[in-house]
Amino acid sequence: MKKRNIVLYLFIVIQLSLFSQNLEWKAGLNYFFDNTEYAKSTIAKDQTMTGVHFTPQISASLDSVHSFYAGVDLLKTAGSENIIDIAQAIAYYRFHTPKVSFYAGSFLRADVLSNYSDLFFQDSINYYRPTMHGIFWEVGKKNSFFNLWLDWTGHQTDVNRESFFVGASAHKKVGSFFGDFQSYMFHYAVTRPDIQNLSVCDNLLAHFSVGVDYSNQTGFDTLMVAVGVLAGAERDRALPGPPSVPIGMVLRLNAEYMGFGTQNMIYAGNPRDVLYGKYNYGLYWNNPFLRSNFYMESKWFVDVIRSQSVSGRISMNLQLSEGKMMYEQVFTLRATLDSSTKPSTKSKPAFFSKWFM
Repeated sequence: MKKRNIVLYLFIVIQLSLFSQNLEWKAGLNYFFDNTEYAKSTIAKDQTMTGVHFTPQISASLDSVHSFYAGVDLLKTAGSENIIDIAQAIAYYRFHTPKVSFYAGSFLRADVLSNYSDLFFQDSINYYRPTMHGIFWEVGKKNSFFNLWLDWTGHQTDVNRESFFVGASAHKKVGSFFGDFQSYMFHYAVTRPDIQNLSVCDNLLAHFSVGVDYSNQTGFDTLMVAVGVLAGAERDRALPGPPSVPIGMVLRLNAEYMGFGTQNMIYAGNPRDVLYGKYNYGLYWNNPFLRSNFYMESKWFVDVIRSQSVSGRISMNLQLSEGKMMYEQVFTLRATLDSSTKPSTKSKPAFFSKWFM
């Protein structure tokens, strides 16, 4: 977003705040440091990603269910000489009741797709492309819901290809047992006019799992075991023959107790991203380690801060792929304030308050 566009957008936000009768505000700060030591890998990048997002927003409510939001997501990457490296507009309509939510416009992906696993979006997507542009509709509550969504990721021009996601997910929990479904289809079209003779591509990814979740029943904050199937379909419509249909098994084991936790996942099955050599990250937004036939991820973390408004986590992640063990160190801190936030003297770091206070 150019500087003059940022100024114009902020001017519009200020005008809304001056004339709105039911104005509320909220602001988020998301700091991330992610050091991936993947030099041994031939399919994942060895890099350090670090920066901070600041997302101020205001909202005007027509009544208890209809609201309009306007704001901006500002990213400052560490070490950059720019004041702001990436600016993305946030502007959307929200319909919300205890059982139904609907978003239309440009909004934060973390607000609506937090249930999706690491298999679907690689870390760099969450760090550098946190906004969705489209619609989201969900029916249900935390333990029983179904949603549909559209995210338009590429505007068609004479040099840029049209692209978008269509997705659906669902979750149903009965007692300690649950069933979970996550999916999307990514459509990668051509330019207009198509002077390069490009071809249309599709990438479908779907994960269905069942398991047992004893969270808050055995003294653990989380204790979950699940088994599932990861299926997909990949095709280049210019190539003859049927699409590639990879399938594999996914095992998960998560546990957390008093601020310490671990999240573990194993994928075993067909390699994916068969068109990666031709289309690279243009077509594939998913976890790059799925390009191998066996992948294990083991995250070990401690929540150093956990309060109503602030959360901070340090983790050491182990990645086993291509017969090699690789490492990743991550620190994230998220803070959220809004017009209803009240000062509190009770918020303490989760780790220190539980073990040293």
